[in-house]
Amino acid sequence: MAWCICLGWPNASSLIKTQLENGHDDASTSGDISMAMIEGFRIQNYGVLKDITLGRLWNQPEHSPLTPLVAVIGKNGSGKSTLFNAFGFLSDALKVGVEEACDLKQRGGFDRLLSKHINDPIQFEIYFREGPQERPITYELSIAKDENNRPYVQSERLRQLEGQLIFGRSFSFLHLENGIGEAWKGFSYGEEESEKVNIELTDNRRLGVATYGVLAEHPRIAIFRNFLEHWYLSYFTPDAARGLPLAGPQKHLSIHGDNLSNVVQYMERDYRDKFQDILNQIASKIPGIDKIDTKRTDDGRLLLRFNDRGSIR
Repeated sequence: MAWCICLGWPNASSLIKTQLENGHDDASTSGDISMAMIEGFRIQNYGVLKDITLGRLWNQPEHSPLTPLVAVIGKNGSGKSTLFNAFGFLSDALKVGVEEACDLKQRGGFDRLLSKHINDPIQFEIYFREGPQERPITYELSIAKDENNRPYVQSERLRQLEGQLIFGRSFSFLHLENGIGEAWKGFSYGEEESEKVNIELTDNRRLGVATYGVLAEHPRIAIFRNFLEHWYLSYFTPDAARGLPLAGPQKHLSIHGDNLSNVVQYMERDYRDKFQDILNQIASKIPGIDKIDTKRTDDGRLLLRFNDRGSIR
């Protein structure tokens, strides 16, 4: 059985920098944005994923980075669904904090998420690049239980390589332990004391990137926050996609993909030429299929028509 992960997300690096240069005091973004890429990640003590690394990390530059599309293949119970759930957990933690994220979507709380027979924290490490010519950024997160058995952010760090695009020294620009630490303003590095600010969170169950990622003086934190905030996860299942939902274009797949025909309507309406190009490429890969086009039904739905050696179905 296989799952596919698209590892490219919209990123607001260039737009944030432009806003700062133009004097805007808001790190929020809108409009067209470039594409960021996850080049590697590590997950420890999360469900059946006791310690898994895929792709390149900041301290493993010799490893090959992940490609934009990754197929994860394995037998049932090997951790494919857990891997997807981990990405969803991080997105939820940004919005509501780690304690509530542990309970959302039937996760069952911290104890159920923690790998069996493990007393160490749940840990995540994400190595991503804002753009092809940008230096990679690493995000590290460690979640443990406090004396009241409630999950909290034990440590959190954002670091970036200095100098070259792959190799070089790594400097932190956000580092928190138990909600207390330092952040570096602008695009300065960890050795520039003049740009360092001491910070302390009032709630150590919230992520530091969620709090400081909305401030203009911390643009790199804002870049990662935006990157994390705009993840979109869809657990596509073919059986769900075979249904007939109500007509109407929709931009994104639902969590199970049961609105696939609605997304097809959106693509055909807003990106007609590109969508037809996609259909042409699909047809060229399927033996016996000469052409694929669309037909709109009386009730407004959009169907795909396959021209199979002269017959249409």
